[in-house]
Amino acid sequence: MQNLRKFFRVAVFLCCTIFLLSPASTVVHAAGEDGDVEGLWLRIPEFPDDAEVVEFNADEDGEVNYTRSIDGGRFVLSILRSTNEDNMTPEKMKEAIAESAKDSGVDPDDINFDSGAESFAEKLSFPCVTAEYEIGEKDEAKQIAIIGVFTEDYFFLVHVAVAADSFDDYTDRTREWFKGMELVGGPETEEEGRGDLFDDETGEKADKKIDFVAVVYSLPDFRGVPWKISSPGNYDLARGFDIPNDSISSVAVCPGYRVTLYEHSRFGGESAEIEENTEDLGERKGWASSLKVEKTEEPDLDLALEWVAVQSENEGTFEEIDLDTAAAAKGLKIHAKRMKLFQGAGEMHWYGKTKDGERVMLGKELIKIFSDLGVDMDNWEENSFAQAMNNFYDWRKDLSVWDKACMILNLDPKAFKQ
Repeated sequence: MQNLRKFFRVAVFLCCTIFLLSPASTVVHAAGEDGDVEGLWLRIPEFPDDAEVVEFNADEDGEVNYTRSIDGGRFVLSILRSTNEDNMTPEKMKEAIAESAKDSGVDPDDINFDSGAESFAEKLSFPCVTAEYEIGEKDEAKQIAIIGVFTEDYFFLVHVAVAADSFDDYTDRTREWFKGMELVGGPETEEEGRGDLFDDETGEKADKKIDFVAVVYSLPDFRGVPWKISSPGNYDLARGFDIPNDSISSVAVCPGYRVTLYEHSRFGGESAEIEENTEDLGERKGWASSLKVEKTEEPDLDLALEWVAVQSENEGTFEEIDLDTAAAAKGLKIHAKRMKLFQGAGEMHWYGKTKDGERVMLGKELIKIFSDLGVDMDNWEENSFAQAMNNFYDWRKDLSVWDKACMILNLDPKAFKQ
């Protein structure tokens, strides 16, 4: 934490100093390029090659501070890499960001946290934190943007400061620069690089590329909401990924890889190792809150491609239901009014002022409706269905209660529109 606070002080000092000095008077403390850093590094290859290196420091413990600027310091980019011996977490980083901002006269309540964390986490395959706020006044005002990335051995912090009166001039360019941000080098990225694990540039499969090495599903038999995991890494579902927390029910693993599920967030509690496709986790359905994906051996390309083809067939396939039966027609008529209410209700109606017991009763009612429509609900109880609704709304809030229930059951909500 002390190193992080020091970095914030240095970053703010550099940003303010560069902004006030002309390019001719800026001192370059040490020459260096992104690729000069040994081990795992966070690289932004699209950032201008002629950007001035303002500071480059690396110590024997693996800590690196790297600062570059463009346009006379109107845009300053700093990157810190520090070993994660102190178990830096997203929560601790947010505390450090809030404290640093407070020292600069910023109300911590004015910091916009995590607006882009999910997209960066998906891109880098590691948990991320983002923060945005403004410091200074009038001509000295600056927009600050921060990205924190948490790998197993390191944490990275990207600090961007932009002159507030030039912010609009950099918006599109910044978006393009950060599209290419990637982790390179070091054991956590594998020698082949992230996302290109099975490229065979000389063989007949040169045009083939494996985009994921594991898939977790929200329902047994590799059904429901799928999350394709692109590369090895540590994933805490509480940080936001493409599947709700406590919802994994089946796991597909590419040959040569292993998935370890953990009962709690931050890889705590009991664990379960999975090295082959598991269509039903049994007692561990809806149990995992974090997971790790590891490479155990060099995969066979043919087997890997075949595995990917099979998993790709599962995507976007809804459960088959027959609404033309007499029983389903009767169910549609009996429940028409309640179905319409559920179709028009949103997340605020599910949570809103309702209590746990009331949500359980709603779960019971939804089970009854779907059962009368011919949907197999034998594996659901009112408590488990209500909890699934909670988990899915914690993950994604933009669907109606009916559409959310259909997502949980892997049903096409359009089939029920009347």
